[in-house]
Amino acid sequence: MRYEISGRVQETESKQGVPGLFVSAFDKDLLYDEVLGQVMTDTSGNFLIAYDQGKFTALFEGAPDIYLTVKTPSGRSLYTTDAAVRFNAQPREDFEIEISKDTLRSEGLQTAEPPSTIPRETLTTLTCLTGADPNDELVNEIKGDLAAASSILEMMKDYMTHIEGNLDNNAPPFRKMARLFELGKTFDELNGHYYGVAPGLRTGDLHGIAAEYGNLLGYIWGSVVVGVCPWNGKSYMPMTAGDRAQVVGATVPNDVKVLRGINHFNKIEHAPVNIAATSLLTFMWHLQNSTPAERAKYGYELNGGHFAAHRAPSVYPGTPREVFRLNYRHHVLGNFPPLTYLIDEMVQIADGLYLGQVLFATDHMLERYDPQAELARYHYQHFGYFLLFEPAWNVEAKRLFPFLEMPDAAVTTKIAGPAALLGGTPDKFTTLTLADVPDGDVDAVKLDLVRNDLGAAGDIMRMLKSYSDSLMKEHKTVSPVFDKLHTLFNAGIAPQTMNGYCRGALISWQSQGLLAAFQQNTIDIAWQASRFFSPWTGKKFNQIDEAELAKWTEGGEPMGSDPAYNCSNTVVFRTAKEKFTKAVTKLAGVRMEDATPAEHQQYGYDAHTFFFIGRPNKTSMLPENKGKKIYQFNYRWKPLSNIPPDCFCIDEIAQIADGLYLGLLIYATDWLKPWNPNTAIEEYKYRLFGYFLLMDEEWHQRRLRIGFDLDNT
Repeated sequence: MRYEISGRVQETESKQGVPGLFVSAFDKDLLYDEVLGQVMTDTSGNFLIAYDQGKFTALFEGAPDIYLTVKTPSGRSLYTTDAAVRFNAQPREDFEIEISKDTLRSEGLQTAEPPSTIPRETLTTLTCLTGADPNDELVNEIKGDLAAASSILEMMKDYMTHIEGNLDNNAPPFRKMARLFELGKTFDELNGHYYGVAPGLRTGDLHGIAAEYGNLLGYIWGSVVVGVCPWNGKSYMPMTAGDRAQVVGATVPNDVKVLRGINHFNKIEHAPVNIAATSLLTFMWHLQNSTPAERAKYGYELNGGHFAAHRAPSVYPGTPREVFRLNYRHHVLGNFPPLTYLIDEMVQIADGLYLGQVLFATDHMLERYDPQAELARYHYQHFGYFLLFEPAWNVEAKRLFPFLEMPDAAVTTKIAGPAALLGGTPDKFTTLTLADVPDGDVDAVKLDLVRNDLGAAGDIMRMLKSYSDSLMKEHKTVSPVFDKLHTLFNAGIAPQTMNGYCRGALISWQSQGLLAAFQQNTIDIAWQASRFFSPWTGKKFNQIDEAELAKWTEGGEPMGSDPAYNCSNTVVFRTAKEKFTKAVTKLAGVRMEDATPAEHQQYGYDAHTFFFIGRPNKTSMLPENKGKKIYQFNYRWKPLSNIPPDCFCIDEIAQIADGLYLGLLIYATDWLKPWNPNTAIEEYKYRLFGYFLLMDEEWHQRRLRIGFDLDNT
């Protein structure tokens, strides 16, 4: 169970917050008091300490008995609540701590100043592209990527998503980062602490077919590590004359400044991959614990991997230019393999934002490093990229990269200027088109949470992608995210017509019954391996007349005043896995019709299959939707020739934005009862098995930009 202690430290007289103080929380016990956590107050004097049940371990203890201490950065005590212990603390406790003006002034402490700002223009301007060739196709693609993001960091996060699970050692994001590195500015020094993220790794300099399918290191990194990465930044400090003489000697010109640097690593609780990785790195590289002050201010727990940093020519043949070199290879630094073969290189690509490349020596590795040897001797190869950013960027990084576990105290700026309007027609991508008077199960509080998520994400597609990413990672059938999707669907509008072609994307499966044992989303878990076999790309809608409707429904579906549609799912057969799926479906006798040449040329799909009848103004079959009106996809009519499980399926959609539809995957769970439209719906025991999207071409382009469910795009 998660517990939180929040509050504010403020001056008694003015009620202004006090930044930069260390707040520690303790669980008071008979033998000794256990530390629950320590943080630094942020720029407004606020603090938040989060901990779980494992932090208090006294026998038979149901809840902790908490008190706080407040200390200066130098460790002098200012305040304690140990005389007013909160026994059996609630999961969330709040404190308001007041310290007199005289006490603060005696310690040289000041109340909070208004936070500084970072202009939104800074977050969205790649200064390295100034003066770039306007005919450079790769540069123009980067500009297009940036136009679809709210910041450069968000664009880089999109690149991370594109690289995940990709075996191509030269995938488009790698080529784009290579161009940014080529155009970046060389600088002379950095100072202090910088958070960092690694968008993607490569498996050296592979060529030919090996490059296209051989990036095993990057595949493992993107599939397993990237979201729980232990590494979270670097720090730089001036190198003393004696240290410089000992580390680099005369190998660096006297007029070039040399800095000493170190890397930082973070343990993420409840992330087994992270815990295993930090344990391995601690053993291999002899990582050392960070100080309490470092943990409170920056959040990282381990330090290691020393380097000497200075301006120098690149050691990599692919980047013949000057760079800011981070050299781990000097023997005096005391590093351990593979760091003893590593040289990082950095350039500046925006104000306060730096792109780095990771280079490892692959030849003469048994020799002691000679900094004066010919660079070709060590045959450096390229193993990926990383980003570092100055503290002003932390406000944006905290939003985008939660795995950094950045304390509030590290966020010292606010973003100035209006929210970024992302390419295309901004209103379309940021406006939910919901029913004025909801006709389904709409929880107003949850709908407000959805709107908050939309504000944080920047547009609807990014919000839905964040929902999908969360569900696909946690693999739970019960989640607040499912609650939000349920509310959003019920707040949507039932479409009256669906014409032409809509692209499709899966948000998440939601297992039911035996498939949901212990709330485990087993279908989602299985989908991680089987999704590569799925050829689905979208749905095609063709309006039909009354005679055609009677043909496909054996007269069981009256035409009435509403239009009817004979519809299909569209599929592609590009990869070997998709072609295998085609062979299996043909063997199973699935009805399939080839796409026309015009359809294939315009939309890329190869065939139509798994047909259904589409009708508006239907009532949702799920009782939890409380009679909501929807647009229905009925796969159950016998003449459609569908096979299990699709012949037990009736899907539903609602419009949630202009050209964007949220769908429910619904299956009957009583497979023994023959389909009859006159049978009461509840007898078939329909259950919700997941959420999907249908979208027009503008939404599809946006989905491509951010890397949302790209397996068959």
